[in-house]
Amino acid sequence: MRSIIKKKKGQAVQFLPYLLIGLVFVVGIAIFAIAMTHTGDELFNALKSNEMIETSDNSVQKINQVQVFMTQATDQLIFFLLGAILLGFVALAIFSDFHPILIGVMVLFTILMVVLSGVLTNVIEEVESTDVLTNKSAEFVMTNNILGANLPILIAVFGAIAVIILLAKRGKVTAPV
Repeated sequence: MRSIIKKKKGQAVQFLPYLLIGLVFVVGIAIFAIAMTHTGDELFNALKSNEMIETSDNSVQKINQVQVFMTQATDQLIFFLLGAILLGFVALAIFSDFHPILIGVMVLFTILMVVLSGVLTNVIEEVESTDVLTNKSAEFVMTNNILGANLPILIAVFGAIAVIILLAKRGKVTAPV
């Protein structure tokens, strides 16, 4: 009896749009995080100026700890999300079988991602340059380093690595899965 579910391997072409959506999602999270942490700082400062809380040094110290942790945790989250997208790009190349069409699609997709990341980098810089968010965005060290002018370069490098991996699979080499 034949199996009802056919065993089919997925190709990278099916997953590439999700990487593009992930890139836009991470930049959206970064913009939201900068505004959120600025609003959080305003709330924490108002909370610390409350008469009942400002008399307790322990409470003020705990509020300061949460305030610093909120910015650092959000910064690291954005950094690791973008790192996962870049590593996912290479992982798709590793686990995909060789096909000439796939190489062309990978090259075009890399070019599209580089152009889109350049536009998104300009959006991030525009948000960070507003008067209200300038000081807060400077606290996002890892996010500024990876989402700044380096983002299109990083995507181009990881895209080139993915294409090189696919080119190395010529000659009936199959995916490791």
